[in-house]
Amino acid sequence: MLQPSKIAPTHEHHEEVFLARYTRLRAWALHLTENDRERAEDIVHDAYIQFTFARPELDAIANLDGYLYTMLRNLHLSQLRRSLRQPHRSLSIVDYDSAETGLRAAADASRRIYLQDDLRQVCKYACARKETSKAGSVLILRFLHGYYPVEIAEVMRTTRAAVEERLRAARSEARQYLKDPQSLRFLKEAAGQPMKLPQAGIALTTDEFLSELRAAIFNSRQGACLPIEQFEKLYRSDDASGVDQMTLGHIVSCPLCLDEVNRRLNLPLLSERFPTDTLGNDTRSKGGDGSGDGGGDDAGGASGGQASEEDARRCRKRARDVFEHRPSELCISVNGYLLAAQKVGSELSEQTLSINVAEQIDFVEIFSEQDVRLLFVSVEETAPGRELKPSARVQLSDDRTLEATLSFGKPWPTLQVVYSDPLLSPARLNAAEETVALPRLKEVANAPKDEEPQARKQSRWGWLPDALADFRRRFFNSDFWLRPGAITAVVALILVGALLYTRLHAPIIHPAELLRRSTIAEETIENNPEIALHRTINLEERRPNNGGLIARYRIEVWHSAAHGTRIRRVYDEQDALVAGELTKTDGTASTVYRRGQQPQARTAPDAAARAILETGELWRLDASAKTFNALVGRADNVSIEERGGTYVLNYRNDAPGDARERLLGATLILKKADLHATEQTLLVLRDGETREYKFVEALYEQRAASAVGPQMFEPEPELSGQPASVGNGSGSSNKTDGSDRNVAPGAQPTESVASAELEIEVTYLLNQIKADLGEQVSMTRTTGGSLRVDALVETEGRKGEILRALGPVLGNPAVRVEVSTVDEAVKRQQQKQPQAAPRDATTVREIEVADSRIPADRELRAYFSARLVGEAVDQEINRYSQRVMSRSRQALLRASALKQLVRRFSPAEMRSLAPEAQAKWLSMIVEHAQGYRREVAALRQELRSVFGNSGEGATETVTEANLAEAAERLLRLSYANDEAVRSAFTISADNRTAAAIKSAQFWRSLASAEKLAEAIQRLYQK
Repeated sequence: MLQPSKIAPTHEHHEEVFLARYTRLRAWALHLTENDRERAEDIVHDAYIQFTFARPELDAIANLDGYLYTMLRNLHLSQLRRSLRQPHRSLSIVDYDSAETGLRAAADASRRIYLQDDLRQVCKYACARKETSKAGSVLILRFLHGYYPVEIAEVMRTTRAAVEERLRAARSEARQYLKDPQSLRFLKEAAGQPMKLPQAGIALTTDEFLSELRAAIFNSRQGACLPIEQFEKLYRSDDASGVDQMTLGHIVSCPLCLDEVNRRLNLPLLSERFPTDTLGNDTRSKGGDGSGDGGGDDAGGASGGQASEEDARRCRKRARDVFEHRPSELCISVNGYLLAAQKVGSELSEQTLSINVAEQIDFVEIFSEQDVRLLFVSVEETAPGRELKPSARVQLSDDRTLEATLSFGKPWPTLQVVYSDPLLSPARLNAAEETVALPRLKEVANAPKDEEPQARKQSRWGWLPDALADFRRRFFNSDFWLRPGAITAVVALILVGALLYTRLHAPIIHPAELLRRSTIAEETIENNPEIALHRTINLEERRPNNGGLIARYRIEVWHSAAHGTRIRRVYDEQDALVAGELTKTDGTASTVYRRGQQPQARTAPDAAARAILETGELWRLDASAKTFNALVGRADNVSIEERGGTYVLNYRNDAPGDARERLLGATLILKKADLHATEQTLLVLRDGETREYKFVEALYEQRAASAVGPQMFEPEPELSGQPASVGNGSGSSNKTDGSDRNVAPGAQPTESVASAELEIEVTYLLNQIKADLGEQVSMTRTTGGSLRVDALVETEGRKGEILRALGPVLGNPAVRVEVSTVDEAVKRQQQKQPQAAPRDATTVREIEVADSRIPADRELRAYFSARLVGEAVDQEINRYSQRVMSRSRQALLRASALKQLVRRFSPAEMRSLAPEAQAKWLSMIVEHAQGYRREVAALRQELRSVFGNSGEGATETVTEANLAEAAERLLRLSYANDEAVRSAFTISADNRTAAAIKSAQFWRSLASAEKLAEAIQRLYQK
């Protein structure tokens, strides 16, 4: 498919080269995204931006089609991995460049509802503020009309820096208005008339919503339109007096006057700015052959299909958005994983990062805090063989530049990122403040008579910009920072100001409104016929105040509006299916299933939440705002608090003496980002005893409805009173992933039950090839009692090794084995879910790196410099660090395997089994304990040679009665020790040091763990 394509000298222009292949590139992108048109176009647009910004040497690219395809593939991989992680910071909607950019960044429908409510308030603020300050007009032009700052400067007849300063002030006021509208007392409705805004709580499409916002802006205009003579005077080339506040307020809210200004300044008209067909979710079909608007796919031709005018316009608009985008934070990503972040606060921002990742580096990206990709560096195509320094440099608006260079000459690859923004120079900042301060004073002085009361209010603050500028010039210099008394005073003022702001400006959020918004968000997603929801909830029943665990369950919930059904399955601690419930999504009826009982018709949980407290079937309840509302009734007794990125709602019963009242208290935790419920705790009175039920969400995913078969919404035969089906060795009869069950037509055989001896045999065979030490190998029992072994491995060789090891039990009907390579699993997932993004189990840790050296570098360098010279020191530090972390990791894996083994087979169960099975179980315990001691002893020796410390652990005694407790304690010690080692030998931004591994506590913990493993080994070693 990718044949080399040389470029003629006349086609050196990068845009022409790219657009000439647009249809072919879109077809490739559709193939990568499995015919998701919206995501495919995003990838192609991103490729256009990076290809035309970085402008690689075309003559140096032997296979241009291959180069572009690799770029698309890497951009697709980055898109998938970014979609699976939470944003590393939560942005207010006004922090985005424009309203359309913020809406486009919304991940789901519930988030868009939340943002639309905030945007209504921002629009209300801006329309009122434009009548008293130019800041409101600037925010309307940039944020709601989509003008770029350089265009706003032309409309206002002012400088680019002054526009940035006014925009900064407007965004700050808008954020405060969102928190507390009453805090900005200088605001008033334009001409005292209420604004007409879209109805809150309704999710509109992006184009509908933006059109209504702009209509509200145009309805807010005041005064008569300007005569032609005034336009000519304002926009004469020799007139530098600027546009006054009242005139500007009218222009930005009048489509006729604004277009007149656009024509005079040769700027795009409103009709060219407002098309929103490219924003938000694409309303067109996500299927198709990828031909799109640009004609048929000409993949076989020389050009690959020329882009249409509409396609070219979309690409250029997205490119202009990136070109004008000004970041406040630079985020560095490698192979789609976010590694570091750096604030932008000066004219020159430079960062050097050592990259220590397990996989080969294929591409590097630089994003802003708004997730806007500013730079893309392709490593594979630019530097084959890793002999060159792959780099890229882009030119942005206002003479800004961003450059990234990757080097491979050191033990770890090194990435250098340099960002330059001349507007952040001190001289330009001072000039911007002064440019803004003087016109503000004129606004107050020239205010009309009927505006004098408001002008006087404003004059109280009109001095502020000048005062700030003078404060900067007088005090923020080198002499100031050399005075200890001055510094102490500043720190004290900052602390007092922060305390006062926190106390006086805490936003007031009513619990009822928060629950209403969360319920709307839940129902919006649940009612979407294109989505199937899958949720895993861990439920624990406890006695309150740490009184002890009574029972633990796992609840799997599937919901589909297309099927009109919600099904709930309940599994006990042994992973056995014990109950289920089938509910119609219209809320009319429900059927409850229990093993060994006949199905029973019940009222749907949504309509009988409080009745469920009486029956004790709390597993039927959801962790959701709707359920919480139904249980607590009115929100009068609900309090709310903020904890990081969550809202915590607490309910306490005000009539605890009422015998009819079962609910004593309830707690619901909502994520701030999308108001999704993640945890719910209920305090319930049952049989005269108080019980605590804690629901914790472990998994929440949205799949394409077409990818989940109807059999997923059918109750299992063993619950509905029918004989269980049997598998053929390739799968379990109680799959929860939506795949087809393996049932022979008309056959109802009984599933074979695996004995405890067989379970030990399978465990022993896996232990012989070390498959129980950190690999993705699991062994579970199905509802019918057979054993299921699932393994996901990297290579075909390892797959064959596991199958050979399990050869003695492969023919046993009570054992089912499924071993797949990663490639096979991905292909199978794609076949089952053609519209769902593949899940990535990799955890992304986001760090802001100030130093590329590990915390223990000083001690290691002093130790090895006495023995080695030159580059050998760095190499030995690298090898030593990897060796120490590997020892710690292996010890942790041994402790984890030991705990699982003890938990799976208790000593009491072992005594009732055959001697051969007992011997194998004991040998595995001894092996893991001995292996743990070996790794920890080697780790202590490695660390002692450099850090010269030691410690003694107390003698441990382990018996069969406390074996499980000892294994649990050993794992806890191992986790703590591993964290101390990693804090000293990994690069991080959270102020980690090597202090932990030099402390007496660490050495005592290490010695205690070794003694504990020795005691476990002695218990069974003959």
